[in-house]
Amino acid sequence: MTRAKRRRPKKQTKTLTSPTVLGLILSVLGALGVIELRPQISVSPLEQLTSNEPFSTPFEITNTGYLGIHVDYVTAVAPRVEYAQGPTFKDVSTNQVSWDNFDLGRGGSTTILPSLINGGAPSKADVVIAVDYRYLGIKSRWMFRFDGIHRERWQWSKQPIGKREAEFNKEIDYSLGEHLKAIAQSAPQ
Repeated sequence: MTRAKRRRPKKQTKTLTSPTVLGLILSVLGALGVIELRPQISVSPLEQLTSNEPFSTPFEITNTGYLGIHVDYVTAVAPRVEYAQGPTFKDVSTNQVSWDNFDLGRGGSTTILPSLINGGAPSKADVVIAVDYRYLGIKSRWMFRFDGIHRERWQWSKQPIGKREAEFNKEIDYSLGEHLKAIAQSAPQ
């Protein structure tokens, strides 16, 4: 009797079929679309309204993305302001009802004036502008930090948030909580 030979199954080589390739291409295009349609906000300082008063500088908030967003709150915080021959202020913040609940369409902008401190030009200062917004039902926050540079005239220079994000979030959350308490107390009952 002859022995039957066992057949070894052949290894199947994986080939890229057209549905696989099409699926990969559509996935990449979808991911790029989501990235491109994400909210894009910018904050820029404008010219100060009063000379030698850096905190008289308005800031313009602009939606540079493709879709509109709803801004819930805007908060301005000065984490540290130092005067050469005078006091040092820490964690000065402000919110205003006029900065609450507005829509920014594509290319839309609004201007805020965070008059945090009056009293001339400090030797050192930084400001953080926080924008709490909703996009497709998801709440989020963007923060923009500016350091004061005193040259011929005071200028605000955009800086990265860096490792101080948790510190800034804590102060912004506190300021926002106080703002919401004040609104609740002033509401007619």
